[in-house]
Amino acid sequence: MLNALPYLLMVLSGFAGLGYEMVWVRALSAGLGHEMISVLAVIAAFFIGTAIGARLLEAPLCTRRDPRRGYALLELAIGAWALMLVHLIPWVAALGARLMGVSPPPALQWGVTFLLPLILLLPATLAMGATLPAMVAIATRINRSDRNIGGLYGANTLGAVAGTLAATFWIVPAVGFSHTQYLLALANLACALGVFGLSIKMPAKAPVVVSRRPFESAPARRLLLTLFLTGLLGIGYEVLTVRVLSQVLENTVFSYAILLSIYLFGTAAGAVGYQFFLSRRRFTATLGGLLVAQALTCITGMGSLWQSTAVYTALGRMGIRWAEAGVALAAFLPPTLVMGALFSHLTQAAKQRSQRIGSALAANTLGSALAPLLFGVVLLPALGSAPSMALIATAYLLLLPDRRPVLAWPAAGCALTAGLFLFLPHPLDQLRLSPGESIAAHQNGIMADVTVVRDARQNFHLMVNNHYQMGGTASRYSDQRQALIPLMLHPDPQRMLFLGLGTGTTAAAAAQYDELQVDGVELIPEIVPLMFYFQPSLKRIGGPENLTIFTADARRFVLASPSAYDVIVADLFHPSRDGAGFLYTREHFQAIRERLSDDGIFCQWLPLYQMDIDLLRLITRTFLDVFPDGGALLAHHSLTQPIIGLIAGRKPLQVNVQAFDTRLASHPALARDLRAVGLTSVYTLLGNYLADAAQLRAFAGAGPLNTDDHPAVLFQAPRFVYRTAADLSASDRLLALVQAFSPHPADILTASATQTQQMRLAAYWQARNAYLATGAHIRPTPDVDSLIAQVVNPLMAIVRTSPDFEAAYRPLLKVAARLYHQDPQKASRLLLGLENAAPARPEAGEMRLALFQGIE
Repeated sequence: MLNALPYLLMVLSGFAGLGYEMVWVRALSAGLGHEMISVLAVIAAFFIGTAIGARLLEAPLCTRRDPRRGYALLELAIGAWALMLVHLIPWVAALGARLMGVSPPPALQWGVTFLLPLILLLPATLAMGATLPAMVAIATRINRSDRNIGGLYGANTLGAVAGTLAATFWIVPAVGFSHTQYLLALANLACALGVFGLSIKMPAKAPVVVSRRPFESAPARRLLLTLFLTGLLGIGYEVLTVRVLSQVLENTVFSYAILLSIYLFGTAAGAVGYQFFLSRRRFTATLGGLLVAQALTCITGMGSLWQSTAVYTALGRMGIRWAEAGVALAAFLPPTLVMGALFSHLTQAAKQRSQRIGSALAANTLGSALAPLLFGVVLLPALGSAPSMALIATAYLLLLPDRRPVLAWPAAGCALTAGLFLFLPHPLDQLRLSPGESIAAHQNGIMADVTVVRDARQNFHLMVNNHYQMGGTASRYSDQRQALIPLMLHPDPQRMLFLGLGTGTTAAAAAQYDELQVDGVELIPEIVPLMFYFQPSLKRIGGPENLTIFTADARRFVLASPSAYDVIVADLFHPSRDGAGFLYTREHFQAIRERLSDDGIFCQWLPLYQMDIDLLRLITRTFLDVFPDGGALLAHHSLTQPIIGLIAGRKPLQVNVQAFDTRLASHPALARDLRAVGLTSVYTLLGNYLADAAQLRAFAGAGPLNTDDHPAVLFQAPRFVYRTAADLSASDRLLALVQAFSPHPADILTASATQTQQMRLAAYWQARNAYLATGAHIRPTPDVDSLIAQVVNPLMAIVRTSPDFEAAYRPLLKVAARLYHQDPQKASRLLLGLENAAPARPEAGEMRLALFQGIE
């Protein structure tokens, strides 16, 4: 009778192993960087450690008289080292950032991000690599059969599925990285103790179990080479599929967990199916059939990827997570079922040849370690996704052990179909264009696919992975304000840093001032050569001369930079994007604070249209923990895409009205640029101010912080993307904030401000709030006259409240100019009313005289 306990222990061991991998890769990337080089190097280090462990530790631990002790030692070593890593990972991540510096050459970055994790994780990964060989040795003695590899591997991989899902969806969000490792260490301890519940006979030497139908002779080197290449091709298929689906899915931390869990589930099911249905078949015939089936399922997977956008849209009615799972099942399940069976078949052959599987596991895992580099860094940018995947399908056919006639036609059909994908123009690209749109530029890069789209109005838009709108020429007004508002809040800035560049418009708005040195950091290298579509001055990378662009991870740059900055501006990082949550942690904010000069200020812009109020509270609470004197402001008065800025410095932020006016008078070019984005005076600048520290603290309330160890934003932000119930609109969220805050002029103005200046600022805030409320209640209509009738009276009341409020005054001038051609009397009355509402402003009177001169 089959003993189930070895399989249960393998499930628990796999649960812990993948849980650790999810934690360690993310925790290390917080310091080593989120560039693809860093991520791939950490994963490769994990694979190589397990490969070495499988090869070196099998003989001393798994072939002894009682292999239970060896297995127990392995599990205890994993758990014990995991407890050490709780304290070592933050220290090593910070060390890696310092060793690499702000802009490391590729060789240095590869070396540091590969060697540090390899050395750091080696005690645990060595032990992980030998757990399967140890349990195979135990199960062989218990069941008196060596045909157990598929079942044990499948059980271990099924546990990995559970570990991936549980760690991502429940454990880490609830308790953080450190406590997750504590819990996983308990799982290792349970495995170490549970193995002694197995009763085995202990002969003088391990028994040699002979199969009823021995495998045909397979050269050992050919067998190991096949294992190496199937590991390379299998993970290569995963890398390419994840990359293609990144253009379709939401790319949250949950998206990747869903993809990985389905990949692992298919592999586990294939391994278990092999043990039950294929393990007693002849080696060569089974291998040939599996290889042809593998090529065929890879091709069908490519076909599903071709239609993934349509499938995702159709399933989206059930919910986004179901849609992501459905697309992943179509792409991954058929190929991975065969992958699990193929690996089990080859490994079982290796076991029957030498009574050991360590070398087989090592060969397969080393191929897996090389795959992300070969396919993600070399082939994908060079060939594109479809040709690279076609090569994978064809490569499986080249591994056929002989040319049996029965496989000739299926193999030829697979090769022909794969060949078609080599010549089809980008069949796996998921670019979705609206009518009138065209592609101005497109790059398949290492980090992402980047596209510049030209719309019907000849505006350019920047898109990453066909999913994230990264700005464009149509958003220049907002982008420039995000640079100029914090720039003007500093009395005399000399050096400015932008974390995240996107189109480059924000950084370029600051770099046009020669006396200001501007540094910009962009994570995705494929974006940088395309910035000139949005800012012609950036056609020469690095120009203007006072603008320096670094292609680097923002967190690592801040940790490693030796410079002090007067102003630091953090871009609108999409909070739901996988990894973006680390850009809102307490540790990152603290590192930014250390980069500020004595009078420096920091502004973190937040896309309120991409987050709910609870997430805003969490980020605000974390920000105030580092910047207790912080405040909040608006980037502009948009109701559809509201942007909130959290702003603070080493000292309380206050503005001197006289100094501001003097600065504008002495810099005509600056004053001109400010007028272009509606910042005509100190009131239009400070009119964006929303709340002081006390009000923000009351708004944020008590609760947890977003930290490197417990990155709550990483897991909380996707709820906004996956929400199914009706939520407040972006305008509703903005109005709720405006109504909740009531700033006082003394919070932001220096003590030298006069009472009149304070009253004008307070009136501006009152007018701003009324303007936003008015905009929320406007009924959209294509009838221009009806629209004018809705807005004239509310805007006139706003002007009476604050003549400084440009957003109400200027539109009324435009309305008067339009009415002049339709109804001159209405235009005259409107201008007279505007003169009476704001007698200190000359514009309405000047327009009336120009339009009606000589007319009574």
